[in-house]
Amino acid sequence: MSTKLSILVVDDEEVTRKLLKEVLDKEGYHVILAASGEEAVRALRDQVFPIVLSDIRMLELDGMAVLRSVKKSNVDSAVILMTGFGNMEGAIEAIQEGAFDYVSKPFKMNDLKSVIGRAAKHWEQIHTAQLRGESKAPNKMDVATRGIIGKSPRIVEVYKTLARAAMSSSTVLIIGESGTGKELVARAIHDNGSRRYKKFIAVNCGAIAETLLESELFGHVKGSFTGAVSDKRGLFEDASGGTIFLDEIGDVTPSLQIKLLRVLQENEVKPVGASESRKVDVRVIAATHRDLDDMVKTGKFRDDLFYRLKVISIDLPPLRERMEDLPDLVGYFLARYAEKNKKAVSHVADEAMELLKTYTWPGNIRELEHAIERAVAMTNTTVLFPEDFPGEVQRGTSGGNVQGASENQPGGNSLEDLEKAHIVKVLQEVGFNKSKASEVLGIDRATLYRKAQRYGIDLRGK
Repeated sequence: MSTKLSILVVDDEEVTRKLLKEVLDKEGYHVILAASGEEAVRALRDQVFPIVLSDIRMLELDGMAVLRSVKKSNVDSAVILMTGFGNMEGAIEAIQEGAFDYVSKPFKMNDLKSVIGRAAKHWEQIHTAQLRGESKAPNKMDVATRGIIGKSPRIVEVYKTLARAAMSSSTVLIIGESGTGKELVARAIHDNGSRRYKKFIAVNCGAIAETLLESELFGHVKGSFTGAVSDKRGLFEDASGGTIFLDEIGDVTPSLQIKLLRVLQENEVKPVGASESRKVDVRVIAATHRDLDDMVKTGKFRDDLFYRLKVISIDLPPLRERMEDLPDLVGYFLARYAEKNKKAVSHVADEAMELLKTYTWPGNIRELEHAIERAVAMTNTTVLFPEDFPGEVQRGTSGGNVQGASENQPGGNSLEDLEKAHIVKVLQEVGFNKSKASEVLGIDRATLYRKAQRYGIDLRGK
């Protein structure tokens, strides 16, 4: 880049700071380091940084405090927050507090470079707009939370899209296999949006016959069909001011697709048998496990309805593609069903956890939840063992390597890969003198031992 943009990197681990500086220096940025939130705030008082890259978890002032300091100064810096403890609540808070992005550790360096590149473009666009005399309108909302569990990069991407979707009124299409938590995501969007104090109504379009579904959604007038003994308001009218969640939208018939399209285009419904339409004010969130792209190509789903629905699209990964979240999910369901059944079940045995990791979970999170519920109900001990789980889980299916082959591709190294290589390099340079290595790395010996154990580094130099 022709003019070096300044980046403030904030992290309380010196190894991480130095590695990020080395990588970003090579990308042509001017990098300033801060070892704490307090140091970052002082630096922000003295200088404007187009980009701030900060860890969230730090002593005293954390990354959220750094973000608030930037926003309070009314500077348009793009703040990117990093965390090894990603969750939905954190992502929503970060995005709605004004963070440019929220990155879950460990991340690929290429991914981080991409985020920083977008942040640089954001800075340039903001200042171009200011030169034209344009201004931006701030948008901040209260945060409501609902428990979606996990901190893997795939699910953190969902959190970020969810948070931004909640700040808009656009239609949302959630795509994912059965049992991945599509309704939970829809509810979270509603609960974090401006309609959160109004109704959220969920409809499973695949579980209701077409003739009945039309009446359920749009209502009917007395005498419009056999059994219509009185007028009935439809669910779109019942949800007025709020949100309607249309699950399994891919199962809707072509004739009903036309009527749904009219609702989205005209904001009005026509009850079965009525001569006039009625205005409605409803946000639509739809979901499906089907490949709607393919259904559009084969003429089974209207392309105009498809594009109306997927203004914002959220792809929910199946559990087998986010297995690093399995321990957190297991812990969450274990605590829930132990309390529900009033049992003192404390944890899952190591061999049982390994069993759960090898199963492919075709029913996704819903199947995992039911497996944990069954195990808690069946056990007579405080620990869950392999025999406590359903037979299909005990028989197992090899889940393979869910991380994919990109780990070793050029330029795809994660921050952890680089950190391991850096520690090994320093140890070699000091002849594996642990005291000197700790001094060079800027960490204490206990942290060096912890990192060596984590990365499988032999401190004896063998």
